[in-house]
Amino acid sequence: MKFLLNKYLLPLSLIISLIGSSNLSAGSNDLVIGHSSLPAGLANPLLDTSHSGGFVFRTVFNLYTTSTKDGAKAEMLTSWKVNPDDKTKWTFKVRKGVKFHNGNDFDASDVAEMLNWLASKEGKAKAANTTRNLRNLAGARVIDSHTVEISSKKPDPLLPQTLGVIKVLDFNTVQDVGWEALGKNPNGTGPFQVSKWDNSEVKVKKASNVWRTGKVDTITFKFVPELAARVQAFEANQVDIIFQLVADSRAKIEAANGKLQLSPGTAVSTLHFFQNKESPVSDVRVRQALNYGVDMRTYIETIKGGTTKHSGQPGTSSIQGWQSDIKPYPYDPAKAKKLLSEAGYPNGLKLRGESVTAQGDWANIVQFVSDDLKKIGVDLEFTAITLPELIARVRDPKKFEDAVIFSFNYGSEPTMDIMRSINGLHSCKSFMKWTCFKEIEPTIELANTEFDPNKRSQHLRKIAQYYHDNAASLFLFDSVDLDGVKNWVKGYKPNNRLINWHQVSLQGKK
Repeated sequence: MKFLLNKYLLPLSLIISLIGSSNLSAGSNDLVIGHSSLPAGLANPLLDTSHSGGFVFRTVFNLYTTSTKDGAKAEMLTSWKVNPDDKTKWTFKVRKGVKFHNGNDFDASDVAEMLNWLASKEGKAKAANTTRNLRNLAGARVIDSHTVEISSKKPDPLLPQTLGVIKVLDFNTVQDVGWEALGKNPNGTGPFQVSKWDNSEVKVKKASNVWRTGKVDTITFKFVPELAARVQAFEANQVDIIFQLVADSRAKIEAANGKLQLSPGTAVSTLHFFQNKESPVSDVRVRQALNYGVDMRTYIETIKGGTTKHSGQPGTSSIQGWQSDIKPYPYDPAKAKKLLSEAGYPNGLKLRGESVTAQGDWANIVQFVSDDLKKIGVDLEFTAITLPELIARVRDPKKFEDAVIFSFNYGSEPTMDIMRSINGLHSCKSFMKWTCFKEIEPTIELANTEFDPNKRSQHLRKIAQYYHDNAASLFLFDSVDLDGVKNWVKGYKPNNRLINWHQVSLQGKK
């Protein structure tokens, strides 16, 4: 495999020295975290809906709702009901007694003003990463100080779950400081408020007079893009938690007075195909061949230490729409070669891909996949890119240039439903349209409007089977989060990729 490293990555030794020379001294009640990627839009929570960005935003911003596979759960919106005579209208109750960090009260007008702006032409343009999840949002109106009516363009059974993509932001702040300055002047309702936020470091301090406050005095996120550097910082006691590790980090983490904490993810990790433009992967036989040509079970057992399981559909077992009888593609290189020959590539082919290799074990994944595909005659050349570069490509798929495979996922947050990523990213409905199967679009429409859970589940089954059969991605495995956590960190329990920062404490940190 030809693997091209991004020339902008800092040398490992320099990263370590920068961490060690930080001018922020961590005390016994100061939590320090090594993170592979900080939010691309600084502290503006409407510009970044990525998992890694959410880890940081969760300290400063609460959400309207959170979700499990059983439906939406209350956070800043405490209850809701749909109008039985007009299922485009919902009544939501707003949590009482909540203040923003600047002392402003949080009430129904904040919800209505923000939703109306996100539904506007300006909001859709400026906050595209958020509004692509809210295409069905029509607007909102205040009923009283803690009641708001929210309208959708058409009946939407997942509206309460979908609203969980929005971090609660003071709309007055947006107006006062302006969109461009918002990333440096955030004003949330979360357990911590911002002390410093730039591209290399984020520091937040415990907030007072908020709905729920933190147990530690400060949390500092340090930008440490390289996995080896994060582990070394952990070994040197420069950080208390490090994100996005790999299974073989366990020995070093445990030797450094820590534990490797596994949290089930909410996404299916894939190498996704840019199927809807002229290239070999436009042919379903090529896409199927690539799935048959990778021995992912061996990778999971030998490199990931059996910490997850092979996948063959656009959702994990923890979300609505997962189908137990849809099995992953088996490893069958002979069948892969046959399919390639039928597609017109009896002598193999060359493909270009891109991957954010600084996160987790993606460098190992693309190496393993490329080596396996070489055995069936496919020369897959990857270029390493950063997460901000990937986000830029999501916003403008033309930036992919000649790459037709890229590291991505089917993420289910905030709805914990397979339709979240299919609607937002992987169907004809998305503006990217790298996946567009016109034959299944009518079923997608039915799944998006059906309130009867039994009828809806049948639509979801049909969609999941179609994406499997047509090899929408090179399906890899259910995502898991592997974090290094010092033994003095207590109460750290991520759930559905949401970190409970307000409950995390430090006991016995030196």
